[in-house]
Amino acid sequence: MMLALRWLLRRNMLWGQVVAYQHLAMRGALEVADEFTHIGCARHNAHLNALGSCQFSGGETMGQYVVLMRDHSSALAHMQNNVEALNGIKEGLERWEAKVIASYRLLGEWDQCYFIDAPSNFLAYRATLSQEWSVTSDTLILPAVEMPLFQRLMQQEIRTAGPYKWQVQWWTRLVRMAMYDYSFGRHARKFFTSHDVFGKEHFDGIEQCIVVANHASHHDQYALMKAIPWRIRINLFFGAAADRWFLRGRKEITLQPWYASLVTGTYPIRRGGGSKTLDYPKWLLSKGANLMLFPEGTRARGRHMSHFKHGVSILALESGVTVVPVYLEGLQKIRPPGTRESVPGPVAAHVLEPISFPVGTSVPDATHQIYHAMQVKQNELLA
Repeated sequence: MMLALRWLLRRNMLWGQVVAYQHLAMRGALEVADEFTHIGCARHNAHLNALGSCQFSGGETMGQYVVLMRDHSSALAHMQNNVEALNGIKEGLERWEAKVIASYRLLGEWDQCYFIDAPSNFLAYRATLSQEWSVTSDTLILPAVEMPLFQRLMQQEIRTAGPYKWQVQWWTRLVRMAMYDYSFGRHARKFFTSHDVFGKEHFDGIEQCIVVANHASHHDQYALMKAIPWRIRINLFFGAAADRWFLRGRKEITLQPWYASLVTGTYPIRRGGGSKTLDYPKWLLSKGANLMLFPEGTRARGRHMSHFKHGVSILALESGVTVVPVYLEGLQKIRPPGTRESVPGPVAAHVLEPISFPVGTSVPDATHQIYHAMQVKQNELLA
């Protein structure tokens, strides 16, 4: 049975990933493979998730990878004396926020195989992991795309739409007010057994702001909306991945890019767009709009927040707009990263004191101030 399992593994999975990887290499670069990993997952998830539920998120889709390891003789001797040493690989991957989906012991050129889900920044750690394991094993880490999905990607062009600048017009606010319960409220009632908000008075006197929050689940925006006053909420905008939520060619009205922009206030973020991804948020701020951003850039996989990106600080410093941090509690237990099922549970939104940066504040310092404010609340709740 084990031999049959290994044969199926090599035939249906490893061989498929190797063929895909070799084909991409012929097209020129490992970066292409990495990009297809994330775009592919995004498009695959778009078919599996009903967009009608408006499960928008500024976070990034998890990428799939295959890790192959060939053990050195010293490692094999150590494993014979200590079988638990095999768990060290799993712990090493989880340290970099990667989740092991399946692991196999192989008979052949390679000794171990792991299938993992990992955030986009895992690419930066790939060389570090290989070097870390080089003492005991030869390691090969490959981005992976399922073959049927890869074939579809090769045959079609990814076309996206937006942003739509009309979404700041006065009449769009009336639409968002009318559609709020359908877009957000009904989902909060469905997934949250209790929904507490603390510190909402910190919004008093604020006319324009950038609301930032920790990112733990696809349901974060539902918990966050209740913490924001209506006068800010109806003029609030947040980014969503263009290759997932702003694809052209869909038939359903609720899957149309214009629908997302109108009803939920989202705008497209194109992966790999660099500093240009801030151009539209800057324009929104110049028109008096409010923004909702998740500075981690992706959902955190552990108990603690991931490092913050500098986008929020750049926007706040250039516009002079106040930042209002909100720490969300309980969301990760409802729908953890890497899962599709939601388990209803209690959540809370803790609105923290607003942060206004004096002239001359550097971008790294501003990012540190935001992170520190939320870290203090996190440590208090986890204590």
